[in-house]
Amino acid sequence: MQRYELRIDRRGAAQAISLDVPDLATALIVADINIGCGAAHIMDGERIVATIEKQSPAQSPYWRVA
Repeated sequence: MQRYELRIDRRGAAQAISLDVPDLATALIVADINIGCGAAHIMDGERIVATIEKQSPAQSPYWRVA
């Protein structure tokens, strides 16, 4: 079973938070719950699968995916 790691960059924090997630859909849900505004990397081992960044949290939030 493939698992992913969600690395959440905390602005102003010394270190990112890493969470183990079972799939990509869960990674997006966990990111949406835990990120008010900022970025995260979805990792498969040491490989970055996607970089996501939450935009406009106060109005109509949306995700930018790279």
